[in-house]
Amino acid sequence: MDLEQQTTEIAFSEHSQKLGVLTAQLGYQGALTVGALEDEIRFYQQRSVEAVMELGKRLLIMKEMTAHGEFSKRIEMLGISKRTAQRFMSVVLKFSKTTSMSLLSKSGNGTKLLELMVLDDDDIEIIDAGGSIGDVSLDTIETMSVRELKQALRDAKTAIESKDQDLKAKDQVIQKKDQKANELDEKLTKLNSPAEIQKRAESEPQRFAEKALEEMNKACITMHNDTVRFTNSINSIVDAINEHELYDIQDRLEANVVALFQQIAQTSVDLGIQIDFQAMVNPSWMSTAPSEPEAE
Repeated sequence: MDLEQQTTEIAFSEHSQKLGVLTAQLGYQGALTVGALEDEIRFYQQRSVEAVMELGKRLLIMKEMTAHGEFSKRIEMLGISKRTAQRFMSVVLKFSKTTSMSLLSKSGNGTKLLELMVLDDDDIEIIDAGGSIGDVSLDTIETMSVRELKQALRDAKTAIESKDQDLKAKDQVIQKKDQKANELDEKLTKLNSPAEIQKRAESEPQRFAEKALEEMNKACITMHNDTVRFTNSINSIVDAINEHELYDIQDRLEANVVALFQQIAQTSVDLGIQIDFQAMVNPSWMSTAPSEPEAE
């Protein structure tokens, strides 16, 4: 036996094993020839549920048996489009997993069964167990027309998608809240760390000092501005006294000015700050006359 013949026999054996697994999986017990399969496909080209399932089984097996490209030609000769063949094969793969035959029996005809293809496996199990997806249940599947079932399935899928979107939006909100909570927790953890506490402790006196200096500067600026306004007002009064010869109020003006500066002097005493007003008015450098250069 040459190498080419041996390789061909191995490939044929592997294909036969694969074909055997498929027929066992589908529960097919008929003849395994392309001609026999074509005859049975023609027989099952009616639209009962059983016919759709049996037709789909044989299409799957024939596709496995034929060479690449041959399957399309054969289904075309049988008057079956590629899309229709794909739907028949898909419906078998989907509903052959159903543990109960309730859903298949309630479908009544193959057209309804094909419409049920839009359901997920979980949805099929729920309905088959007696539950419902929207308005779609075993009872409604049996009583609805194909058009009504199609619309009910569309509405159910839309409702599920909308619900999924709402859940997704809620999850995003929760995730954002969790993220903010985690960020806040991280921030608090950092603030309460020994290093941060020590840093705040070291910088706290400095902040107090800066605040005190800022308040002192504001107070001094306020005092300076008030003093300037006071001086301008007194000068205006003095000008009015001289212009209108109001000398009878000169003494009262001086008394008020003296009283004000007495109050300022008392304030310095209260603050524990000694101020030599005399030295301020007549500083030592003003009373010291410059020495004359000695004559040579």
